[in-house]
Amino acid sequence: MKRFTTFILYFACIVILLSSCSLFRKIKSTRIPPPVTKQPLPKEEKPAPAEKEAALPAPFHVKAFAKKVFRPVYNVALFTPLYLDQVTSDTAFSVNSRTPLPGPALAGLEFYEGALLALDSLQQQGIALHLFVYDTKSTSKPLSRILHSNQLDSTNLMIGAVGSDAFKEISDVAKQKQINFISATYPNDAGIRENPFVVIVNSTLRVHCHAIQDFAQQKFSDKNILVVYQNNAQEKQNLQYMQEAYNQMRYSRKSPLHPIEWKDTSATNLLPHLSKDKNNVIVLTALYPQVALSIIGQLVPLAKTYRISVVGMPTLDGNQNLKKPEYNGIDIYYSTPYPYSNAASVPAIRSMMWQFFRKYRSRPSDMALKGYETLFYFAELLRHNGMYFNKALNSNTGHLLTDFDFRPIYKTEDDKQPPDYFENTHLYFMKIRDGKVMRAN
Repeated sequence: MKRFTTFILYFACIVILLSSCSLFRKIKSTRIPPPVTKQPLPKEEKPAPAEKEAALPAPFHVKAFAKKVFRPVYNVALFTPLYLDQVTSDTAFSVNSRTPLPGPALAGLEFYEGALLALDSLQQQGIALHLFVYDTKSTSKPLSRILHSNQLDSTNLMIGAVGSDAFKEISDVAKQKQINFISATYPNDAGIRENPFVVIVNSTLRVHCHAIQDFAQQKFSDKNILVVYQNNAQEKQNLQYMQEAYNQMRYSRKSPLHPIEWKDTSATNLLPHLSKDKNNVIVLTALYPQVALSIIGQLVPLAKTYRISVVGMPTLDGNQNLKKPEYNGIDIYYSTPYPYSNAASVPAIRSMMWQFFRKYRSRPSDMALKGYETLFYFAELLRHNGMYFNKALNSNTGHLLTDFDFRPIYKTEDDKQPPDYFENTHLYFMKIRDGKVMRAN
């Protein structure tokens, strides 16, 4: 009965969304006031000569970023996986179907719903947008066809809640058409290079590993740091990132890392490395939550004898299993770009949550919050800085809840060239103790 009700609600949402979605019609824009006429300079001041102004280097050595491109109405392309063709087809979906809806479809829908609420808020503030929504999993209108058509020629900003394939395709178009592309949810750079039109909001693993190592060194005094990894490519890569971070640290005092390979299902091989006189900080490189949970479960009994704190990867974020009684008695930390565990404490987000509930009769998920914050933040950048806002990426004009620290990323040592992309490097650390989640930094 629960699944039957879920399908009816989902089908109703699809019908409502299709009737209002800019995929089928433009959202009515709100006219913004004309720009204020600039006052003439005082007589004693003289404008700089044109030749000197032209000689100034473009921001980040990207010529486009020196342009001031303002629009009365901005066209924003939103890319998200909705699976509309699949869930609304006669063969794949019906309200009587007992087949579960695809999880990615729900995530993509919630991201879109959050963006729609942000659009309402922005228009109330006089920021005029046309939002065009593209289903990245559409079979009738494939993403590649849209990207290689002229549909994006008048686009001023692209935002995506996409995976690896779509990320790379959209990034290539962003570079070609010189349109900023905001990757809101994918924590990877997909190997792109020399593409300063890409902005990654959800920090990559390299940034997380550097932050975790920094957190372990600064958070705990009198510590014994053990980095536990398994013999696979990804975990060894994470270990390499942490060793890289350690070598780059310039602290006067830092504790050495002790890499230990996890070879079995017990913590016996850790015992010789644990100290009864120090705080044992055990850093896990495992990305799969079930692997991390298994290791943590083996560490809990040892916490009766040793002081143990566990620092895990960002994939532990939102894992409700960590609140179970079997993990009581041990401090568990993890990194995340989004401090959503207590989001309702911020008035702007609390208001959004109530709007979401009134409209969709459910509590907004993290994906809905990301959709809301992402569109709101970057729309404010458009309003204040125009289409090429890159030198003002860290402006607080659109700040709601999440703090960002966007930095240019260079894969080589030459920062006299355009960056490979921009990335958010600000991370939060959360702590779980006896089922309670709290901020740790």
